[in-house]
Amino acid sequence: MESPLRLWREALVKHKPRRIRGAYWYRAVFHTRRKSILRMDGALSSGGRYNAPDEFGALYLSETPDGCAADIARRPAAPQNYILGTIRVRLQKLCDLTDERLQSELGITLNQLRSDDWTETRILGALIREAGFEGMIVPSAAGEFRNLVVFMDRLAGASKVELEDVKPLR
Repeated sequence: MESPLRLWREALVKHKPRRIRGAYWYRAVFHTRRKSILRMDGALSSGGRYNAPDEFGALYLSETPDGCAADIARRPAAPQNYILGTIRVRLQKLCDLTDERLQSELGITLNQLRSDDWTETRILGALIREAGFEGMIVPSAAGEFRNLVVFMDRLAGASKVELEDVKPLR
């Protein structure tokens, strides 16, 4: 039986990176974190779906404000006082895990990517980062939304992630 890690590495090497040129993505944070909306501290210390704690940080964004609200609604006893950051993104090398062809090549399903068991997604996130990607486009576990996971320490060349606006999340 072939190792899934080997299969994943081979598929990632062949994957043609996507680019995002000046698109807007969104991030909702509790109002007390307003000044640190582009920081990865929480994901670094606690981990997230695509990064294990204390290994590397990741900035988690959603394609829409509704996607942010849906992600927050999944949290138990989520506080109500969130702000929404509008973030302009320009990235040169993204891995697109919403691409069904790549999912097939990786031998991973949409259900696995959306699962509450983050073991596989954390390994996959580390491999994607290791392969030199600046981030990844991923399916949201909160519905038919797409999320963007950015490895801020991997940005290269003309790649940028800039905060444009902050307002209350409704």
